[in-house]
Formats: sequence, C-alpha cells, structure tokens
Amino acid sequence: MSPRRVAPKSKATSSGLPTWAIAVGIGVVVVLAAVGLFILQTPATPSPAVRDSSAPASGRTKGDPNAKLELVEYSDFQ
Repeated sequence: MSPRRVAPKSKATSSGLPTWAIAVGIGVVVVLAAVGLFILQTPATPSPAVRDSSAPASGRTKGDPNAKLELVEYSDFQ
C-alpha cells in the first residue's frame, strides 16, 4: 500500500488587510453616514416668532383675542 499523499501547503502570502478589518471599516463608515444624515435632517431650534411692528405688544386692541381664525388656501393642482 502506498502512503496517502497530502496536498502541499501553498506559501502564497495574502497582501493587504484582513477581511475582518475591511468589514469593521465599512461598518464604521455606515454608522458615521447614518449619524450624519440624522443630524442633517434634524430641524434647527426654531427662532422666536417675529411680531408685526404695527401690532402693539400690550395695551388696547380691537376684537376678541379668543376669536376663531380660519385660513383659506387657494391652490391649483395640475
């Protein structure tokens, strides 16, 4: 009987980074991109409402301050 032949081990060296390092790098880039997009889409703190200079801040005014206000928008959908 002849002895079993074993395939010779290849001595080719892998050049570059290991696969796990590339996967970790891609994961970090994806997380940073998600955080960046989240920050860009978050609205900034709204500025205080600008008061009309013709309306007095205090004092006498006409009309009921608790009156209903109805806004009507006219638009053309084409």
